[in-house]
Amino acid sequence: MNLPEIIFILIMFVTMISALVTVLSGSVIYAMIGLVATMFGIAGLYVYLNASFLAMMQILIYVGAITILIAFAIMLAGPFYKRPKEWSTTAKLAASFVLSLFSFAVFFKVIMRTPWMNTKAQEFTIATKDIGRLLFDKMTLPFELISLLIVVSIIGAIMLALLSKGEK
Repeated sequence: MNLPEIIFILIMFVTMISALVTVLSGSVIYAMIGLVATMFGIAGLYVYLNASFLAMMQILIYVGAITILIAFAIMLAGPFYKRPKEWSTTAKLAASFVLSLFSFAVFFKVIMRTPWMNTKAQEFTIATKDIGRLLFDKMTLPFELISLLIVVSIIGAIMLALLSKGEK
């Protein structure tokens, strides 16, 4: 086993463990930390695949923006005085096992029915500069609409938090 394979296995192991922490954690804060580690692991896999633009977008968008939004949502929700009735550990395990088997079966069915090309893989080459020009020249309106949507969702979350506390 050479060094790139060891690095890949290490990144994959960290990503999977942090994803398990995200799903199985009893604390929302620990789940968010696990989600951040998972997103960094996915960015590491993009770097390993030589997709540096996707890795940077993964870090900027998911680790940066989405995690901040989740942190704001956790802070605005306040303390959980009334905890909902939770499933037992056995029920969680059984439900997750059934859902995993169903997801695997669907995924396996899709992979088996997909016609894969047996020819030599074609190289997809596009520079980061070309993607930037496309975003800011030809796709300016969708790019700006996404930022507007994020601002409106933040304002909506703040308004919902204020209205739930009885303030106007």
